[in-house]
Amino acid sequence: MDMAETLFFCDRSQWQRFAALCREADQTPGTVLRDLIRLEIQRRERRAARSDEVIDERLLGRLRLLVAEALAEAGSWVEAQARLRARGLDYVPKGGGLLLIDADTGEVLCKGSKAGPGYLDLVIRFGTGFPDHPRPGLALTTLRQGGNTRPAGARTGVATRRETSKIGASTRV
Repeated sequence: MDMAETLFFCDRSQWQRFAALCREADQTPGTVLRDLIRLEIQRRERRAARSDEVIDERLLGRLRLLVAEALAEAGSWVEAQARLRARGLDYVPKGGGLLLIDADTGEVLCKGSKAGPGYLDLVIRFGTGFPDHPRPGLALTTLRQGGNTRPAGARTGVATRRETSKIGASTRV
């Protein structure tokens, strides 16, 4: 491995604490810093790779229209999936949400929330979580809280029927 010598400035008390932690772990500060640099490079490369996966705006517009049409009359996950499949699309669970995929090829087209309502909005609408979702606790927490409060960090987006009826009720005279 070709090594580069590097000099940088650091607060003396922080360096002393860092060096003591390294001694406790039986590692040199250089070894720990090289590991930190390697990990930071990996983290940034992964982030850059994710952001490079930008979807064509025309395709996204078409997907939004297809998802809206499919969800317009769907009253359950089964109906939503059937209506999406009729349009060549499918939802699959991923992380804390859903991905929209090509039903024939399985190719990921985009995150479900980019093309339509977010996962938790659909959970509230359908009254249950997506079948076999890897994080059923998200749906349970949202439903227990009456759909009014989402778990920490969850995004809000499209107003649900419940939210729009509340808005309508509060604005009536």
